[in-house]
Amino acid sequence: MITRSLQGKLLVFAVFLIGLAAGVLSANLYRSHVVDAKQNDSHPQERLSPQERAQRDQDRLNSFLGLDQPQRDQIKVILDDTRSQFRQLREKTDPQFQAIEEASRQKILAVLNEDQRRKYEEFRKTHPGRSGRGRPRPDNDKEKDEKK
Repeated sequence: MITRSLQGKLLVFAVFLIGLAAGVLSANLYRSHVVDAKQNDSHPQERLSPQERAQRDQDRLNSFLGLDQPQRDQIKVILDDTRSQFRQLREKTDPQFQAIEEASRQKILAVLNEDQRRKYEEFRKTHPGRSGRGRPRPDNDKEKDEKK
């Protein structure tokens, strides 16, 4: 039988190894989740233009479906036509969306006191947000252009 002294030493050694393993595991998790995420945020990928993004997506679709050249050409015509239709619709509806956004902003301003209005305007400048359709608000585009 193992003496009590040896049992105690083995127990202390086992607890030490378990602690060491837990420390290595938690450090690895921290490094892979927190540090890598911060590095990715500090070096964002270069943004693609809408045309580049559309071309990239179209290339992915072509590759995924294994399209031959005539099919690729037909799909390109269909997607170009669809984009044109969306653009025309956007040109018709954008003024309505902007009017609704402006009316909402005016209603909010009417509820606020002077200090809150100032803070609200500052908030809008620092948090540009997006309109309901995933596009920057027009007034913030102008501000970004002025900063360049």
